Amino acid sequence: MASGEFRVLALIPASACADNVVRDVLYGCWCKGKRIGGGTVPPLSALTIATILKEDGIPVDLIDALEQKIPLDELSETIGRYAVVLVLSSSMTLDEDAQAVAHLKHANPRLISVFYGSHPSFMPDACLRNESIDIVVRMEPDLIIRDLVRALRAADEGWRQIRGIGYRADGRVVLNELYPFAKDMSGIPIADRTLLPPGAHYFNPIVKRLPYTTSCTSRGCPGECTFCTAPAFSGKKIRAWPVETVLEEIAYLLSLGYREIYYRDETFTFNRERVEEICEGILRHGYDLTWICNVRVGTADEALLRLMKKAGCHLIKVGVESGSQQILDASRKHVRVEETRLLFRRARAVGLDTHAHLMFGMPGEAEETLRKTIAFLLDIDPTTMDIGICLPYPGSELHADLVRTHPDLADENRLSLRDLHTSGVYNELYTSVSRELLERYVVRAYRAFYFRPAYIIRWLRRVRSLGELMKVSRSGVNVISFGLFGDSRGKS
Repeated sequence: MASGEFRVLALIPASACADNVVRDVLYGCWCKGKRIGGGTVPPLSALTIATILKEDGIPVDLIDALEQKIPLDELSETIGRYAVVLVLSSSMTLDEDAQAVAHLKHANPRLISVFYGSHPSFMPDACLRNESIDIVVRMEPDLIIRDLVRALRAADEGWRQIRGIGYRADGRVVLNELYPFAKDMSGIPIADRTLLPPGAHYFNPIVKRLPYTTSCTSRGCPGECTFCTAPAFSGKKIRAWPVETVLEEIAYLLSLGYREIYYRDETFTFNRERVEEICEGILRHGYDLTWICNVRVGTADEALLRLMKKAGCHLIKVGVESGSQQILDASRKHVRVEETRLLFRRARAVGLDTHAHLMFGMPGEAEETLRKTIAFLLDIDPTTMDIGICLPYPGSELHADLVRTHPDLADENRLSLRDLHTSGVYNELYTSVSRELLERYVVRAYRAFYFRPAYIIRWLRRVRSLGELMKVSRSGVNVISFGLFGDSRGKS
């Protein structure tokens, strides 16, 4: 590193376990593989942090080694340019991420590694026991990383006092008090998409128009779902960017040539009036775009869905989780299966596509409830769906309950990217279903849903262009492969 030069690398490491890993949200990795049709997603969180640093005058690069297919040895050849590497990591990717950074630090011993995301937030001690991780950032990282990098650049030892970080000192772990959540979201800027790697092409089977990008108009979740880390990670109070900023970002993205936005808010429809203002703004300005968002059951009636459709929304994603009311109640989802059925009926009535997220192996799961969920899935008949196995993520109430009843598991982490959401981990401790049966039911559900002749014919009838045919073929091959073989054949 040349004298006086200070450059930061925001890194999305490659993986030996999967060709596609979704690493765009603040928690880190949450999904991958054939189970989600081979989809890839722009790294929004890393991009937002890189934008903040750029606006603060810090030279910064973003490398998505997974999307760019950059081997670690090739990355090591240029790592000497950087003083700090920022890595968004999760419980599922931590080991691989740490190994990658260790390789980079061997090539550049002066490199300072900063890890943020779910595992650094909720298991900071365990992270800092790994010598390749120098500093962890806990919870919402944007402003913490800005303050930390400012201090590191100035060679100011005061960096050790920055709230929200953890580090090692004299052989022990030091965890500073938490940094408060940002109250004024306008202080976190629109992500500068020009920082994305040139030529990066992100694919997603649920996206209608390419190129697409992701965005987020709010953070936080007031829900009480025991399996989720969102309330702990981003706060139970929803904090939103102004509607004017949302519309400004749309204009900016259209100017760059993007044609679709995938909104990553936990619940885009948390405030009806705000959604109406966004939709009316899109229509008023005549913006030509399509978009996707998450809708929580009970937050959207037919009139709102109709307005969203008119403003360009073509698909809503819904956390269905289970078709068993008993399972939903045990996990404090606070929705009724009849409400879920009604939402899908309303969406179909206004012409919106739907994507259903489901989880097998939730607390109290039994073979009977698994069968009930598959039947419910076929009944609500979403346009697309994915099913994952419920995992006790650190930071969730489910994980806290597991540790209370099995204290020997407090520092253990069996969560792995290799079998993420496709293999049962700890589920036998809170269900009556064996790991093997749970995994079989996931594959069985994929076959029951996606292998229906009427479903396949319906999709073929939707194809209107060569581009659509290629997209359907690519995602279809992935899903069919998963339905036939599960995760057993190579990367997935």
